[in-house]
Amino acid sequence: MDQACAEAGETLGGVTDWQEAAAIAMAAGSPLAGLPRGMRVRGSRSKRSEDEDVQPRDGNAKTHWKSQLPSGQELGVLLAFCALCAIMFTLIMLRPSAPQQDAHAGCRQCKQEWWQEFWSWRLHGLQTRTAHLEQAPPGMEWEWADSENDTDWFGVSAELVDQVVAQFADAADGPVLHVGCGDSPMPELLYKAGFTSSVHIDIAPQIISLLRQRYPPAQWPGMEFVVRDFLAPAEAGGGPPPPLHRFAAVIDKAGIWDWLQDEAPSELPRLMERVRDALRTGQRPGAYIIVTKQTPLELSDTLAQVRAEFTVEASRPLGSKGVAWSYVLE
Repeated sequence: MDQACAEAGETLGGVTDWQEAAAIAMAAGSPLAGLPRGMRVRGSRSKRSEDEDVQPRDGNAKTHWKSQLPSGQELGVLLAFCALCAIMFTLIMLRPSAPQQDAHAGCRQCKQEWWQEFWSWRLHGLQTRTAHLEQAPPGMEWEWADSENDTDWFGVSAELVDQVVAQFADAADGPVLHVGCGDSPMPELLYKAGFTSSVHIDIAPQIISLLRQRYPPAQWPGMEFVVRDFLAPAEAGGGPPPPLHRFAAVIDKAGIWDWLQDEAPSELPRLMERVRDALRTGQRPGAYIIVTKQTPLELSDTLAQVRAEFTVEASRPLGSKGVAWSYVLE
């Protein structure tokens, strides 16, 4: 069949009448007869006919070419649009970038200077026995001025250690980390409750110096006091004291968790990351123990907002004033 078609093709060269071409093709054995009716064999086209398809029918190629060009009005609109784009791009490139702001710019208590000023005032009152008479510096609130021995926020440290820490943390699992310790009585209370290995950190150097004098290593072995910013990155000397993932509990009593609520809620996820870095992992993970003024509903909302990967294992009101709540998070 292919040979017949080839012979028919050679024979058809130069034939223009389709009936004559069909007869020649059929005589050569072409399968043309089996094709549907209405199909035809096209003869070769001359160079002139091809050129006619390219050119407009009126033969005026120059006029046809010009008709494809945009009009003067269209060109003007296009040029104006390009100029506007160029101006906007230039303005964007030349616009001065906004100065980077300190992440703690709006958080007073995130800064060491604030706490140094606070403790200078507070310790002076304790030393002169006039703490209940002296007014706090501007911008600082003081609600628990009845104690002239130490700064026991909420006045519930003994209850916290006895009813919460001792119930949900095991000293055999590792040391306890107390963040934002201040001059709280917690170190002695923890020690007497069996937590003889503990690390207490604070951002204020003068308070750490005081605690080292109050609890000398010879009499209180296992206690450690460190100047450290728990929210700062590790490369800047912040975060949990290394090595990581060694603490049976992180205790945050009226500390970072509480004042971040008021001044820098956006820093809460960073706090939770630091706590995770500090706590033990595995079958006996460590616990994050918080003492805060937040109610259970408020705490639940906060945990949901910061998408904290912690669950509340226990909650308990502390004290008789109905101000403080304790929570155990794991």
